[in-house]
Amino acid sequence: MAPKRPIGLSPEEKIARQNRARRRFKAFVRLVMANLFWLGDLDDTLGENVMLNIQKLTRKKIKKSTLTTKEKIILSKPKEERSEEEKHLLNRAIGGLKCFRRYPPNVKSQLAAVTYFVYIGPDRVIVKQDHAPSAMYFLLAGEGLVTVKTYDKGLNEWITEEHGTVGPGTMFGEVALIHGIARTATITTTMPCELLMIKKEDFDIVLKETVWKAWEEITKIMNSIIARTKTYKADEVVLGDGVGLPTYSYLITKGSCSIIEHLQVLVHYVHGLKRYRLVTCDSNTRACSISQRRKLPKSKVATILPPSTAPKHSTADSTNSNTSSISRDACMEESQMETHFIKVCELTEGAIFNVGELFERRRVVADTNTHCLLIPRYWLIKMNKDNIWSKVQQFLNKNIPSTRKIFDEWIKEKKFMAFRKKLVRDILAAKSVSNTNCIHNVPYSIRLKENPDAYLNY
Repeated sequence: MAPKRPIGLSPEEKIARQNRARRRFKAFVRLVMANLFWLGDLDDTLGENVMLNIQKLTRKKIKKSTLTTKEKIILSKPKEERSEEEKHLLNRAIGGLKCFRRYPPNVKSQLAAVTYFVYIGPDRVIVKQDHAPSAMYFLLAGEGLVTVKTYDKGLNEWITEEHGTVGPGTMFGEVALIHGIARTATITTTMPCELLMIKKEDFDIVLKETVWKAWEEITKIMNSIIARTKTYKADEVVLGDGVGLPTYSYLITKGSCSIIEHLQVLVHYVHGLKRYRLVTCDSNTRACSISQRRKLPKSKVATILPPSTAPKHSTADSTNSNTSSISRDACMEESQMETHFIKVCELTEGAIFNVGELFERRRVVADTNTHCLLIPRYWLIKMNKDNIWSKVQQFLNKNIPSTRKIFDEWIKEKKFMAFRKKLVRDILAAKSVSNTNCIHNVPYSIRLKENPDAYLNY
């Protein structure tokens, strides 16, 4: 029996009724247009037109989603209007999805009654940072961009940073529902997306207990991971100079690094000869001390300078005084101190460092893009089976040269450069051919690459 029309409506009530009907129709049209992407997947039924039936049968169908159109229509209904047969159909469909396989059968059957299908177009916000959570989502198709907004105190403005993407099979929004906090990130669609949505009130009844148990297991696993990985760019300091974690050992998994040591030497002149002495600084007392040898042997002379280039002050007092007075003079005379950075060795893939070897006045610098595995040193000591890490420490101390050895090799190189320079000058002086060439004819870039001291007296 058809419903009776209301009798005796006023003109204002008639206009209001017409406006409500018009708004409902517009809302229905907008809903159809918004879901036209998946509504186009309706199964084609064969009709009486033979040619049209052939086209439908031979047409290549593109599968846009893991759910059929019928299942999507059922999931779009309010949960109160779903029949038992439809719930049974959804139970089989949802239970086969990858994102629901980890749940027990009783949870899957309850999810069939409370899950909703949602279609969202591109460039739309699914969840927004700092907003109260209202639902959790399973992404069936499409892709979303994860962004986090932070406040930069230096620039006095909010900065948005990208933190990756979410793809099909991803579940998100459950953390805020479990802990009762605001959203920690914003997810924006980059293409048409199909999602399954579970509202907050249904989540608390059906999924919260199960997800909480899984979350506790994930938290325990993450807390039990003591090692970490870190990537370094080329020419970036990995460890040393206040950078890095001194209590961690570094295992190079990809790339290469170099150990750089800085030598502090005291320069003084004896009869016009330039001499060097090694200065060591104690990291605990910060006191400088020169090598115990008061007089440097002749083999330590690196270059020969004319008397005019020698400084006017005398070093007789420091030579005759004890080591402590020499240390004070060396620390006070900043102009005589020289610092030289020397590459000690190169560490390649598979090498480990900072296991307890000598590391004073040294730092590790990445030569290329390097990946390192950082392992706590206390854990290595605890797992020191067959005393293996003590052997590694002894191996590194034995094969990586000490500061004294590096200084001696540096002096030998300086001596050889002085000898080479003298030999070249003697050979050129023996020739009678006039040579008008000078240091200014050598490109400045070449002079920078080579030792600048070699061109001082040309």
